[in-house]
Amino acid sequence: MSLKIMSQNVMCWGVEGKSSLKLRRPLMRRAVTENAPDIIGFQEVTPEWERYFETDIENYKCHLVYRSETNPEAAPIYWNPKRVDILEKGHFWLSDTPNISCLGWDAKCVRISCWCCFKDRYSGSEFVFINTHLDHVGVKARTEGIKQIAKFASDNFSSMPVVLTGDFNDTPDSQTVCTANKFFINASNAAHKPVDMPTYHGLGECKPITIDYIFLSPQIKCLKFDIVDIRDKNIMHSDHYGITAELEI
Repeated sequence: MSLKIMSQNVMCWGVEGKSSLKLRRPLMRRAVTENAPDIIGFQEVTPEWERYFETDIENYKCHLVYRSETNPEAAPIYWNPKRVDILEKGHFWLSDTPNISCLGWDAKCVRISCWCCFKDRYSGSEFVFINTHLDHVGVKARTEGIKQIAKFASDNFSSMPVVLTGDFNDTPDSQTVCTANKFFINASNAAHKPVDMPTYHGLGECKPITIDYIFLSPQIKCLKFDIVDIRDKNIMHSDHYGITAELEI
C-alpha cells in the first residue's frame, strides 16, 4: 500500500471578507479530508491555524515548534497514527547555530525545520520526514538551508529513506533547487506521470510559479504526484496549491 504525502502552505495572513482565515478554514479542512494524506508538512502555521487544526483534523497527531517567540510561525508535521508510528522527532534552525532560534546567513526571517522518524504500520519500513520553509529573501540562506538539511539527514540517518517537503521560495531553475537536486529527487519529475504546474498563485495577484516541493532520497519511488486546488466560488484555500505524492518506501 502506497504512502500518501502532502505539502501545504496554509497562508498565515488574510484580508477580512476576501481571504481571511475564517473564510478559508473550511476549505483547508477539505484539502486535508478529501485527499486523506498519511503525513502532511504544513508551512506558515500560526497559533490560530494550530487551534483550528486541533478540531478540524483532530485524527492527526503533530510535531510543531514555532520558529521564534516574536514571530510564532511554524512548519509542523502532522500524521495519521493509524498509518505510521513515530519513533523519534526533533527540529533545528536553519543557521550556523542550529540549536538556537536565530537568523541564518542573509535570511530576512528566522527559519526552522521539523523532522520525524516514522515506521509504516503496513510495510514496516522506517523513514525520515523533514519539513521546512526556506527564506523568501536570502538567496544564500536558501541554498545553505538545503545543504544543512541534507547534511543533517546524512549525519543522523544515513541508511534511511528521506522525504523532504516544503515551501522553498524558489523556482525549479534556481540555485536553491539545483542544490536540492544534488542530494534528492524531485517527486514531481519522478512520478509515473510528471506534473508541470505552478504551486503558488498569490490568489491571482501575480504570475503563477512553482516554489513548493516534495523531494525524495533515491530509494523511494513516486507512484503519483498531484496538485490540490480547493475553492468555493472566488475563495481559495490558500495562496499556494497543495501538492501530494503517493510513495512506495
